Amino acid sequence: MKMDISFLMPSYNNEATVVKSIQSVLNQKADLKFEIIFVDDGSTDNTYYLAEKFLKGYSNIKLIQKKNGGEASALNEGLKYCSGKFIAIVEADVEIEDKWLEKVIKEFVDEKVVGVGGRLVTPENSSWIAKIAGYEIEGKFETKEKYSNHITSANAIYRAEVFKEVGSFNENLVNAVLDSDLNRRIIEKGYKLIYSKDASALHHFKPTFKGYLKRQYSYARYRVHERLALYPADRFLALNVFICGLSALSLLLIPFIAWLPAALLSLSILLQFPTTFKLLKMKRDSVLYLYPFIIVIRNIVGVFGYGIGVINKGLNRY
Repeated sequence: MKMDISFLMPSYNNEATVVKSIQSVLNQKADLKFEIIFVDDGSTDNTYYLAEKFLKGYSNIKLIQKKNGGEASALNEGLKYCSGKFIAIVEADVEIEDKWLEKVIKEFVDEKVVGVGGRLVTPENSSWIAKIAGYEIEGKFETKEKYSNHITSANAIYRAEVFKEVGSFNENLVNAVLDSDLNRRIIEKGYKLIYSKDASALHHFKPTFKGYLKRQYSYARYRVHERLALYPADRFLALNVFICGLSALSLLLIPFIAWLPAALLSLSILLQFPTTFKLLKMKRDSVLYLYPFIIVIRNIVGVFGYGIGVINKGLNRY
């Protein structure tokens, strides 16, 4: 049976959230025929078992297991089985609101619009580091305009035919900037992407500090391959990261200029204050008092990740 919508859900070690994510898709209120293509990317926990158990008895469901190869490879594998006119990507750590599909599908009146993405919201029961990560993204969404260069693959919907024209996801990018790479190719073809601030989705960010830094390193490492500024606020990110990197490297100069590392580190922290005050006003959560220090650590990690990315790019490898 030909579907209106194919919900494509890539997953890797999402046992804590996968059932809620699937349920949020099943809860969609739009009067459209849809299928779910669930792709487990070699999870080492109970993700696939929980998805299989939960979806038992449902029709129009395709469960796929594959060897771990990264989110891009999981998405490309799932695309092979999608039969819908539209392909909605919902990651397995995301819960879309009940009327998400109804809100995003109405944006396709203009034939030049080939993709629509929603807004990410941080769950109230998130860990402290997940809240910091989530609040930062929420702050960036506040500055996004309707017509955007980037929509996040955490919750996005595309016309199916666009993949035939611009190609699928770049598997060399593994788990980072794969969506911005696709979006750039779409924009370069003269098509439009829309950010729908009314279509919201809960995003369960990495719950541990180690997981957060690992993810940020990956983003930075592969960011060198992408030219677009994903959010307006990212235009100032390069300066912040550069100064944070200088503060780390200046430690080598302590025998010669003892005051320099402390001065650069202080400046790095001070540069985070405007965003901190903005987020505190928006969220009123005391965990944000840690934001300047966490972001400086994140940026230093990002410098090393970006450096590795530059070296790899120079050697013509990812």
